Amino acid sequence: MNTYVGIEIDGGQMYMMAETVNGYMEHVVPTGRECTLLQLQHEVEAFVAKLPYIASGIGMGMPGLVVGSDKVELSHVLPALNGVTADMFATSANIPVAFINDVKAATMAEAAHYSDGETVVVIMADAFLAAGVVASGELLLGAKGWSGELGYMVLSVDGQPVLLDTLASGYAILNQAGIDDIALRERLEAGDKQITEIVRQAGQYFGYALINLVHLYNPDVIVVGGSTPTYKGYMDAATVALEAHALPELLKCCSIKAPQIQNRVIAFGAREWIRKFQK
Repeated sequence: MNTYVGIEIDGGQMYMMAETVNGYMEHVVPTGRECTLLQLQHEVEAFVAKLPYIASGIGMGMPGLVVGSDKVELSHVLPALNGVTADMFATSANIPVAFINDVKAATMAEAAHYSDGETVVVIMADAFLAAGVVASGELLLGAKGWSGELGYMVLSVDGQPVLLDTLASGYAILNQAGIDDIALRERLEAGDKQITEIVRQAGQYFGYALINLVHLYNPDVIVVGGSTPTYKGYMDAATVALEAHALPELLKCCSIKAPQIQNRVIAFGAREWIRKFQK
């Protein structure tokens, strides 16, 4: 039985999970921008104390820039995490803790379904865009662990440099449409031409990003997750762009797939991270 705890934190909640002989033990608590570090620490301590064993380690998927495996340099999502270090969550039982960026955690979870010989790119496309890469069984981190800021990829629009986040993200789509997610999906289903074109164009820009990833990493698979790719027409436009402009030889090597873990992928990945971290 896996005796590691997986935790994922975002702007709305903290989800904790651990395996027991009776199935997964889970707990969810609300967060929000006013949430304090002390509250988070208390909830982690309480969850771990309820386990029927002493956990071997705690993996935490964190939103923001994570340095190595033990510090959150910056989190726009949850200010309480700014400057936080892993030892602050070690609990009274002094359980080892390892941090990992949330999208890299999702990358770890998805890459676990493939062999170490495969190169796997995982993209999470929600309000904003980020990516992770696993090659030869190893997560690519970069100099300080900040690789994969896909939303900060720069494209040229009318001769001006523009961030991909402002062109292809869920935020960009909803901001341009001036409506919420539910209304957008309803209008897409109704065939609204204006909304359909906004989504098509965003998907096209996302396709350009996919082309760059195919050419940079020559991956076996690109896993595309998150809510934005579920907008009707988004991935169709991305696929058209990809097939039109990617080098055919590289594209033949690569398949585009949906995530195999549909829920709580960050927690599963964080648990995989601490398990590998301790080897």
